[in-house]
Amino acid sequence: MTVHGTRQRFVAAKGQLDNGTPVVSVMGDVDVATAPALERTLLDVTSAGAREVIIDLTGCSFLDSRGLEALTAMRARLQRSDRSLALVLSNPSLIRIFRITQVEERFTIYPSLSALRERAA
Repeated sequence: MTVHGTRQRFVAAKGQLDNGTPVVSVMGDVDVATAPALERTLLDVTSAGAREVIIDLTGCSFLDSRGLEALTAMRARLQRSDRSLALVLSNPSLIRIFRITQVEERFTIYPSLSALRERAA
């Protein structure tokens, strides 16, 4: 949550599901200042050639147009090589951003990691 004049510390942590699918967990604000770090993390994760990449945005408190651009560009990049990107997204404010910008239908979105794991089972 962002309070006037303060920012939540940004972190993009790499992990993986039990089946080896890479997961990038994003915490804090994704904006013009932090989107490049997210892009570097995603490029690092995708360079290994995984068929699918998961971005867990449940800890993300804010996403501006630059952050949305980073996610959209990574999705397009993966799609060009027949790979996919899925999002874990539950924050109503972020869901609203995806709907308003009409990019919601471009992504496979899960409400939680457990819902995603159920799909994979």
